[in-house]
Amino acid sequence: MIRTSEFALHSPWALMMLVVVPVLLISLYQSERKRRSGAGSSLLADPGLQFRSAAGLLVLSILTLVCGAVACGWVLLATTGVPFESPIFIAGLTSMGLTVLLATLAVWLQRISPPVFVFPSLGPLRAIREGSPGAMRLLAPLLRMVSIVLVIAALARPQVATTEADVFTEGMDIIITLDVSTSMEAVDFAPPDRRGRKSRIRGAKEVIRRFIEQRTEDRLGLVVFAAQAFTQCPLSLDYSILVNILKSVKTGVIVDGTAIGNSVIVSINRLRNSEAKSKAIILLTDGDDNASKVSPVQAAEIAAEEDIHIFPILVGRGGQVPYPVGPNLFGQMQYHNAEIRTNPELLKKIAAIAKGKFYRAVDQAALEEDFQDILDQMEKTRLMDPGKFTRHTEVFQLALLPALLVLLLELTFRWTRFRRFP
Repeated sequence: MIRTSEFALHSPWALMMLVVVPVLLISLYQSERKRRSGAGSSLLADPGLQFRSAAGLLVLSILTLVCGAVACGWVLLATTGVPFESPIFIAGLTSMGLTVLLATLAVWLQRISPPVFVFPSLGPLRAIREGSPGAMRLLAPLLRMVSIVLVIAALARPQVATTEADVFTEGMDIIITLDVSTSMEAVDFAPPDRRGRKSRIRGAKEVIRRFIEQRTEDRLGLVVFAAQAFTQCPLSLDYSILVNILKSVKTGVIVDGTAIGNSVIVSINRLRNSEAKSKAIILLTDGDDNASKVSPVQAAEIAAEEDIHIFPILVGRGGQVPYPVGPNLFGQMQYHNAEIRTNPELLKKIAAIAKGKFYRAVDQAALEEDFQDILDQMEKTRLMDPGKFTRHTEVFQLALLPALLVLLLELTFRWTRFRRFP
């Protein structure tokens, strides 16, 4: 799976406003200066009323901004569909648009307010030394310019297009068929360092787990069997799920016995509808067939007809092997030698019929080498067809919200630290 992201403007025509908006602002500014001389005769000539109205509008604009941002953010995070289909999202956008209107009205009221102080003479003012405005005076115009640019960028509807495409991957379909009869509890399986012994089922599960974790492109499935056979996991590329299922596999759950023929049939059914050219069954067992309703040889012939390769692996040494019989009075596990019957000739015949290869593993190192040799013999094929899906995500809010915050910050500076008089 390949994922790529691209940025684009869904409405590039909105960038024309970078020219139109400054022209409108300049014209409004000039008309405002012409009206200043007559501002004292308007209905809002009361400076106190104008100040309170402007402050109220500013507070109201902040509230509408917060409410709109919360509504839009909630829709974007809580839903996966198109945001514009949600009435809450539209209401949030309307609320944020109302913020611009209220803030603009507040600025207009502040602009047309008459001087607060009235001097009978300009003489004292002329005596005041003229100072330089300083570089900080440029901060408020700069903030307004930034807010205008961000609003126009938001109107251009920026979008991020995320494309997910399936690519051709090489791999094979493999069913791991594991014997979970009680004989797999025999303790004659040597770890890789050959220190001590562990049960056959434990050693086999550890090797299978490492085999699964090393796969990247092969589809794997798991079938377990004793006197009966069951599918534990169908073919899948989700190796983490397969590993978790493997951890829960244990002996003694299924009726005891060794049904090699049944297990092969169940594994064939898992691979029958596979489109892969390379299909294989890795059969791990430590005993002879004694509970199958279908002959293992007949099952191998069916696998050969379906072009499925079978690779039997005989786990353990066979003959007299230590087998757990229960704890003693001190809670320590006791072992007695037990005779476990094997039939390597049957497994060799199954491998020959199903165009596979017979292996015998007496320790974990040998079992891991067997798994690797099986992979080397399998032909790889392509599994997935190419497909492509593109999802568009609106990101205009990433420009709109900062624009409104910058605008409110600019208004705060103009009405406090950089307030002009008159």
